[in-house]
Amino acid sequence: MGRPWTVCLLMLCAPLTAHGQSADGGWYVNPYLGAITPDKPWGAAGSAALYGVDLGAQLSAAWNSELDVEDGVLHDRADSGHSNLYGIALAALRVFNRGDLLAPYVSLGVGASCFAPAAHSALASRTEFMWQAGGGALVRLWEPADGASSLALRPEIRVRWTHGWAHAPGNPVDPLYGLGLTFSF
Repeated sequence: MGRPWTVCLLMLCAPLTAHGQSADGGWYVNPYLGAITPDKPWGAAGSAALYGVDLGAQLSAAWNSELDVEDGVLHDRADSGHSNLYGIALAALRVFNRGDLLAPYVSLGVGASCFAPAAHSALASRTEFMWQAGGGALVRLWEPADGASSLALRPEIRVRWTHGWAHAPGNPVDPLYGLGLTFSF
């Protein structure tokens, strides 16, 4: 999974924005921007930009399921260039007060963290199992009278734990912060 693939996925999701967000179930797309504060084993120098997209389905009035794909571009501590820290996870969201203007939620997901270090870095590429937990809110911005679609602002904070079997010693913990725009249809 490289940067061109992620950018193409985000571009393919852009036409879906015309459909809006459904309060009665259905599908949604949530492109987002944010930041990641990577743990020391990744060899990064401070926080970095993060972008991604969530593709999901509303399973009931209280539950959502989504696929989250993200990319963080990290600056290497040794000044050998930029590294990428990708993440892909399947998550379940428990949404509270879905019909209200502000609908908070908690999430739990499992997936993989993929690290692609800078070309001149002494670090090796690796993919590790990870799980993540988080919370946020859906702040409804627009919904037509028929309720068939809607648009919501989605601030979120997640914490990702990567299992350090052999390649990520110390089980890295990475806080992620994002602000998305959720379109459901």
